[in-house]
Amino acid sequence: MDYIPQLIIYVSIAAITPGPNNTIAFYTSYNFGIKNSIHLPIAAALGTSLIQMLCCLGLGSLLIQFPIIQNILKLFGFSYLIYLAYQISKFEMSNNQNIGKKIKFIEYFSFQFMNPKLYIFATTTSVIFTNYSYSFIMESIAITTIMGVLTLLAITTWIFAGNILLKIFNNEKQRTVINYFLSLCLILTALWIIIT
Repeated sequence: MDYIPQLIIYVSIAAITPGPNNTIAFYTSYNFGIKNSIHLPIAAALGTSLIQMLCCLGLGSLLIQFPIIQNILKLFGFSYLIYLAYQISKFEMSNNQNIGKKIKFIEYFSFQFMNPKLYIFATTTSVIFTNYSYSFIMESIAITTIMGVLTLLAITTWIFAGNILLKIFNNEKQRTVINYFLSLCLILTALWIIIT
């Protein structure tokens, strides 16, 4: 399949650029460390891969045909991001790190299904990079695998970035400023989701 290098570049750019998935991963690693964040790349990769496969199999055309479904997804995604922004903004460091809002595997996995940006991206990926002169099943598997692997690598990169900052900025005041900034990023993303 001669389009794989272009597919890798396309997906890499989309996966590594800032967005809600990366912001949440960064926040979790920054506040709780790598050990408490290592489940996030796996959850994101599984959720993203499943959505990509469904879009390859026709879910994208269903979303285009029934825009109400996309509007419902936007509302859920908006609400969840606002909830997370609030949780992040009120986070306070404690000797007991269980007090803060740690994102669980199932929450992060489920969020993939409320992320309208992901559906748009997965739909366009399946349309642009499907060439019916090859085996449709093999193409769908290749696209889905590349999407999953690159999502895993991108989220992992953001987790390590958060952990590096954890070592540099580790007092309460610095942590509060960074968490407010991350909250603001999530609010802006939520507004972007609802407006577009």
